[in-house]
Amino acid sequence: MNNVLELDKLKSTLTAFLADSAESDSGPVVSLRSIGGGCINDAFEAKTTSGRSYFVKAHMAGPKMSKAQCLAMFAAEHKGLAALRATGTFKVPAPIGVGGISDGAFLVTEYVPMQPLRNQQRMGEQLAHLHLAKGPSRFGFEVDNLIGSTPQPNTWNDDWVEFLRMRLEFQFSLARFTGVVAALSNKLLARLPEYFSGITITPALIHGDLWSGNCAADEAGEPVIFDPATVWGHNEAELGIMRMFGGFGPECFNAYHAIIPKAPGFDKRVLIYELYHTVNHYNLFGSGYLGQCEQLLERILD
Repeated sequence: MNNVLELDKLKSTLTAFLADSAESDSGPVVSLRSIGGGCINDAFEAKTTSGRSYFVKAHMAGPKMSKAQCLAMFAAEHKGLAALRATGTFKVPAPIGVGGISDGAFLVTEYVPMQPLRNQQRMGEQLAHLHLAKGPSRFGFEVDNLIGSTPQPNTWNDDWVEFLRMRLEFQFSLARFTGVVAALSNKLLARLPEYFSGITITPALIHGDLWSGNCAADEAGEPVIFDPATVWGHNEAELGIMRMFGGFGPECFNAYHAIIPKAPGFDKRVLIYELYHTVNHYNLFGSGYLGQCEQLLERILD
Protein backbone atom coordinates (compact mmCIF):
# COMPACT_ATOMS: atom_id res chain seq x y z
CA MET A 1 0.00 0.00 0.00
CA ASN A 2 2.97 2.27 -0.67
CA ASN A 3 2.65 3.65 -4.20
CA VAL A 4 0.57 6.63 -5.28
CA LEU A 5 -1.81 4.61 -7.44
CA GLU A 6 -2.74 2.31 -4.55
CA LEU A 7 -3.16 5.23 -2.13
CA ASP A 8 -5.42 7.03 -4.60
CA LYS A 9 -7.47 3.85 -4.88
CA LEU A 10 -7.73 3.64 -1.10
CA LYS A 11 -8.78 7.30 -0.85
CA SER A 12 -11.61 6.87 -3.33
CA THR A 13 -12.72 3.61 -1.70
CA LEU A 14 -12.75 5.25 1.75
CA THR A 15 -14.73 8.19 0.40
CA ALA A 16 -17.43 5.85 -0.91
CA PHE A 17 -17.32 3.79 2.29
CA LEU A 18 -17.82 6.81 4.56
CA ALA A 19 -20.62 8.14 2.36
CA ASP A 20 -22.56 4.93 3.03
CA SER A 21 -21.84 4.91 6.78
CA ALA A 22 -22.98 6.86 9.82
CA GLU A 23 -20.19 9.29 8.87
CA SER A 24 -21.89 10.28 5.60
CA ASP A 25 -21.54 13.99 6.39
CA SER A 26 -17.75 13.77 6.61
CA GLY A 27 -17.11 14.55 2.95
CA PRO A 28 -14.52 13.03 0.61
CA VAL A 29 -11.15 11.84 1.86
CA VAL A 30 -8.54 14.38 0.77
CA SER A 31 -5.38 13.00 2.35
CA LEU A 32 -3.86 9.86 3.82
CA ARG A 33 -0.97 10.30 6.23
CA SER A 34 1.03 7.17 6.99
CA ILE A 35 1.40 6.70 10.73
CA GLY A 36 3.07 3.31 10.74
CA GLY A 37 1.29 0.12 11.58
CA GLY A 38 3.63 -2.37 13.11
CA CYS A 39 4.70 -5.54 11.35
CA ILE A 40 1.26 -6.64 10.10
CA ASN A 41 -0.79 -3.73 8.75
CA ASP A 42 -0.38 -0.32 7.15
CA ALA A 43 -1.98 2.51 9.13
CA PHE A 44 -3.11 5.98 8.11
CA GLU A 45 -4.82 9.11 9.31
CA ALA A 46 -7.49 9.87 6.72
CA LYS A 47 -8.61 13.51 6.56
CA THR A 48 -11.83 14.61 4.90
CA THR A 49 -13.11 17.89 3.47
CA SER A 50 -15.11 18.46 6.66
CA GLY A 51 -11.87 18.51 8.66
CA ARG A 52 -12.72 15.22 10.32
CA SER A 53 -10.02 12.58 10.72
CA TYR A 54 -10.28 8.79 10.85
CA PHE A 55 -7.83 6.05 11.68
CA VAL A 56 -7.49 3.46 8.91
CA LYS A 57 -5.75 0.10 8.98
CA ALA A 58 -5.22 -1.69 5.69
CA HIS A 59 -3.91 -5.12 4.80
CA MET A 60 -3.18 -6.45 1.36
CA ALA A 61 -3.94 -10.07 0.52
CA GLY A 62 -0.97 -12.31 -0.19
CA PRO A 63 0.35 -15.84 0.17
CA LYS A 64 -0.28 -15.88 3.92
CA MET A 65 -3.68 -14.19 4.02
CA SER A 66 -6.49 -14.12 1.46
CA LYS A 67 -8.81 -11.17 0.99
CA ALA A 68 -11.53 -13.08 2.88
CA GLN A 69 -9.12 -13.61 5.77
CA CYS A 70 -8.18 -9.92 5.75
CA LEU A 71 -11.87 -9.03 6.03
CA ALA A 72 -12.38 -11.57 8.83
CA MET A 73 -9.35 -10.24 10.72
CA PHE A 74 -10.67 -6.69 10.71
CA ALA A 75 -14.25 -7.78 11.43
CA ALA A 76 -12.98 -9.56 14.55
CA GLU A 77 -11.02 -6.49 15.63
CA HIS A 78 -14.13 -4.35 15.07
CA LYS A 79 -16.12 -6.64 17.38
CA GLY A 80 -13.34 -6.59 19.96
CA LEU A 81 -13.16 -2.80 20.00
CA ALA A 82 -16.94 -2.58 20.29
CA ALA A 83 -17.00 -5.01 23.21
CA LEU A 84 -14.25 -3.15 25.08
CA ARG A 85 -15.88 0.21 24.39
CA ALA A 86 -19.27 -1.04 25.61
CA THR A 87 -17.91 -1.52 29.14
CA GLY A 88 -17.38 2.22 29.53
CA THR A 89 -14.18 1.62 31.47
CA PHE A 90 -11.54 2.80 28.98
CA LYS A 91 -11.22 5.24 26.15
CA VAL A 92 -11.40 2.93 23.11
CA PRO A 93 -11.46 4.25 19.52
CA ALA A 94 -14.99 3.86 18.19
CA PRO A 95 -15.07 1.27 15.39
CA ILE A 96 -16.83 2.60 12.29
CA GLY A 97 -16.65 -0.28 9.87
CA VAL A 98 -14.76 -2.75 7.71
CA GLY A 99 -14.49 -2.69 3.95
CA GLY A 100 -12.78 -4.37 1.05
CA ILE A 101 -10.58 -3.10 -1.73
CA SER A 102 -9.62 -5.02 -4.82
CA ASP A 103 -6.70 -6.79 -3.19
CA GLY A 104 -7.29 -6.50 0.54
CA ALA A 105 -9.35 -4.98 3.32
CA PHE A 106 -9.43 -2.09 5.75
CA LEU A 107 -10.78 -1.11 9.17
CA VAL A 108 -11.93 2.44 9.93
CA THR A 109 -12.16 3.77 13.48
CA GLU A 110 -12.37 7.06 15.28
CA TYR A 111 -9.06 8.94 15.15
CA VAL A 112 -7.78 9.63 18.67
CA PRO A 113 -4.74 11.92 19.00
CA MET A 114 -2.42 10.16 21.42
CA GLN A 115 0.59 10.75 23.61
CA PRO A 116 2.69 8.41 25.78
CA LEU A 117 0.87 6.94 28.77
CA ARG A 118 2.16 8.43 32.00
CA ASN A 119 -0.60 7.81 34.55
CA GLN A 120 0.21 4.22 35.48
CA GLN A 121 -2.09 4.22 38.50
CA ARG A 122 -5.05 5.23 36.38
CA MET A 123 -4.18 2.51 33.87
CA GLY A 124 -4.20 -0.15 36.59
CA GLU A 125 -7.47 1.06 38.06
CA GLN A 126 -9.27 1.16 34.74
CA LEU A 127 -7.94 -2.25 33.77
CA ALA A 128 -9.34 -3.73 36.98
CA HIS A 129 -12.73 -2.17 36.29
CA LEU A 130 -12.66 -3.56 32.74
CA HIS A 131 -12.05 -7.03 34.16
CA LEU A 132 -14.97 -6.63 36.57
CA ALA A 133 -17.44 -5.77 33.79
CA LYS A 134 -20.41 -8.13 33.66
CA GLY A 135 -20.62 -10.52 30.75
CA PRO A 136 -21.40 -14.08 29.68
CA SER A 137 -20.96 -17.06 31.99
CA ARG A 138 -18.69 -18.85 29.50
CA PHE A 139 -15.16 -18.36 28.24
CA GLY A 140 -14.48 -17.40 24.64
CA PHE A 141 -15.65 -14.79 22.18
CA GLU A 142 -18.23 -14.49 19.42
CA VAL A 143 -15.57 -14.87 16.71
CA ASP A 144 -12.05 -16.22 16.44
CA ASN A 145 -9.42 -13.51 16.13
CA LEU A 146 -5.67 -13.08 15.76
CA ILE A 147 -2.85 -12.67 18.24
CA GLY A 148 -0.32 -10.86 16.11
CA SER A 149 -0.85 -12.70 12.84
CA THR A 150 -1.47 -16.07 14.52
CA PRO A 151 -5.05 -17.39 14.48
CA GLN A 152 -6.53 -17.44 17.97
CA PRO A 153 -9.43 -19.86 18.56
CA ASN A 154 -12.23 -18.57 20.79
CA THR A 155 -14.74 -21.44 20.81
CA TRP A 156 -17.01 -21.04 23.83
CA ASN A 157 -16.28 -23.30 26.81
CA ASP A 158 -17.74 -23.48 30.31
CA ASP A 159 -14.38 -24.57 31.74
CA TRP A 160 -11.48 -22.11 31.74
CA VAL A 161 -8.80 -24.78 32.15
CA GLU A 162 -10.09 -26.61 29.08
CA PHE A 163 -10.29 -23.36 27.13
CA LEU A 164 -6.71 -22.56 28.08
CA ARG A 165 -5.62 -26.10 27.22
CA MET A 166 -7.12 -25.66 23.75
CA ARG A 167 -5.25 -22.37 23.31
CA LEU A 168 -1.92 -23.83 24.48
CA GLU A 169 -2.28 -26.98 22.39
CA PHE A 170 -2.91 -24.85 19.32
CA GLN A 171 0.26 -22.81 19.89
CA PHE A 172 2.30 -25.93 20.69
CA SER A 173 1.07 -27.61 17.50
CA LEU A 174 2.32 -24.65 15.47
CA ALA A 175 5.64 -24.63 17.31
CA ARG A 176 6.38 -28.33 16.75
CA PHE A 177 8.76 -28.40 19.68
CA THR A 178 11.15 -31.33 19.97
CA GLY A 179 13.36 -32.74 22.71
CA VAL A 180 13.32 -31.13 26.15
CA VAL A 181 10.89 -28.34 25.25
CA ALA A 182 8.37 -30.82 23.81
CA ALA A 183 8.60 -32.96 26.94
CA LEU A 184 8.13 -29.95 29.20
CA SER A 185 5.16 -28.74 27.14
CA ASN A 186 3.43 -32.11 27.45
CA LYS A 187 4.12 -32.17 31.17
CA LEU A 188 2.52 -28.76 31.59
CA LEU A 189 -0.60 -29.84 29.72
CA ALA A 190 -0.90 -32.91 31.95
CA ARG A 191 -0.52 -30.85 35.11
CA LEU A 192 -2.53 -27.81 34.00
CA PRO A 193 -5.55 -28.32 36.31
CA GLU A 194 -3.43 -28.23 39.46
CA TYR A 195 -2.48 -24.58 38.88
CA PHE A 196 -6.16 -23.63 39.08
CA SER A 197 -7.16 -25.79 42.04
CA GLY A 198 -9.13 -24.01 44.74
CA ILE A 199 -9.86 -20.78 42.86
CA THR A 200 -13.04 -19.52 41.21
CA ILE A 201 -12.68 -17.87 37.80
CA THR A 202 -15.40 -15.56 36.53
CA PRO A 203 -15.16 -14.68 32.83
CA ALA A 204 -13.57 -11.25 32.41
CA LEU A 205 -13.36 -9.24 29.22
CA ILE A 206 -9.66 -8.91 28.46
CA HIS A 207 -7.91 -6.91 25.77
CA GLY A 208 -5.79 -9.97 25.05
CA ASP A 209 -2.70 -8.31 23.54
CA LEU A 210 -2.02 -5.55 26.04
CA TRP A 211 1.65 -4.75 25.63
CA SER A 212 2.79 -1.14 25.93
CA GLY A 213 2.51 -0.59 22.16
CA ASN A 214 -1.25 -1.17 22.30
CA CYS A 215 -2.05 1.52 24.83
CA ALA A 216 -1.39 5.23 25.11
CA ALA A 217 -3.02 8.35 26.54
CA ASP A 218 -5.41 10.77 24.90
CA GLU A 219 -4.82 14.53 24.91
CA ALA A 220 -6.25 14.74 28.44
CA GLY A 221 -3.85 12.07 29.70
CA GLU A 222 -6.51 9.37 30.04
CA PRO A 223 -5.49 5.81 29.08
CA VAL A 224 -6.51 4.58 25.62
CA ILE A 225 -6.40 0.93 24.55
CA PHE A 226 -6.56 -0.38 20.99
CA ASP A 227 -5.51 -3.21 18.64
CA PRO A 228 -7.12 -5.94 20.79
CA ALA A 229 -7.31 -9.72 20.65
CA THR A 230 -10.40 -9.70 22.82
CA VAL A 231 -11.77 -12.68 24.74
CA TRP A 232 -13.87 -13.41 27.80
CA GLY A 233 -11.23 -15.18 29.87
CA HIS A 234 -9.32 -15.25 33.13
CA ASN A 235 -8.42 -11.73 34.23
CA GLU A 236 -4.89 -12.85 35.14
CA ALA A 237 -4.26 -13.79 31.50
CA GLU A 238 -4.08 -10.06 30.69
CA LEU A 239 -1.08 -9.65 32.95
CA GLY A 240 1.13 -12.21 31.20
CA ILE A 241 1.96 -10.11 28.16
CA MET A 242 2.00 -6.91 30.23
CA ARG A 243 4.93 -8.37 32.18
CA MET A 244 6.62 -9.84 29.12
CA PHE A 245 7.97 -6.64 27.55
CA GLY A 246 7.80 -4.14 30.40
CA GLY A 247 6.33 -0.67 29.98
CA PHE A 248 3.97 -1.05 32.94
CA GLY A 249 5.35 -0.03 36.31
CA PRO A 250 4.61 -1.03 39.91
CA GLU A 251 2.08 1.79 40.16
CA CYS A 252 -0.04 0.09 37.49
CA PHE A 253 0.06 -3.38 39.02
CA ASN A 254 -0.36 -2.13 42.60
CA ALA A 255 -3.43 -0.12 41.60
CA TYR A 256 -4.83 -3.14 39.77
CA HIS A 257 -4.35 -5.53 42.68
CA ALA A 258 -5.76 -3.03 45.16
CA ILE A 259 -9.07 -3.62 43.34
CA ILE A 260 -8.56 -7.26 42.26
CA PRO A 261 -6.24 -8.95 44.79
CA LYS A 262 -3.95 -11.77 43.71
CA ALA A 263 -5.54 -15.20 44.18
CA PRO A 264 -3.51 -18.09 45.63
CA GLY A 265 -1.13 -19.51 43.02
CA PHE A 266 -1.03 -16.28 41.00
CA ASP A 267 2.74 -16.26 40.50
CA LYS A 268 2.78 -19.61 38.67
CA ARG A 269 -0.35 -18.93 36.62
CA VAL A 270 0.91 -15.60 35.33
CA LEU A 271 3.99 -17.44 34.04
CA ILE A 272 1.68 -19.78 32.10
CA TYR A 273 0.03 -16.76 30.52
CA GLU A 274 3.42 -15.26 29.71
CA LEU A 275 4.39 -18.60 28.17
CA TYR A 276 1.38 -18.46 25.83
CA HIS A 277 2.61 -15.19 24.34
CA THR A 278 6.24 -16.31 24.29
CA VAL A 279 5.35 -19.43 22.30
CA ASN A 280 3.34 -17.23 19.97
CA HIS A 281 6.41 -15.03 19.47
CA TYR A 282 8.44 -18.15 18.75
CA ASN A 283 5.86 -19.08 16.12
CA LEU A 284 5.92 -15.58 14.64
CA PHE A 285 9.58 -14.62 14.87
CA GLY A 286 11.57 -17.82 15.22
CA SER A 287 14.13 -19.59 17.35
CA GLY A 288 15.25 -16.52 19.29
CA TYR A 289 12.35 -17.20 21.66
CA LEU A 290 13.03 -20.91 22.15
CA GLY A 291 15.25 -20.41 25.19
CA GLN A 292 12.62 -18.23 26.86
CA CYS A 293 9.99 -20.91 26.25
CA GLU A 294 12.18 -23.52 27.92
CA GLN A 295 13.02 -21.27 30.88
CA LEU A 296 9.37 -20.40 31.48
CA LEU A 297 8.32 -24.05 31.32
CA GLU A 298 11.00 -24.98 33.84
CA ARG A 299 9.92 -22.19 36.22
CA ILE A 300 6.26 -23.19 35.95
CA LEU A 301 6.95 -26.88 36.53
CA ASP A 302 9.54 -26.40 39.28
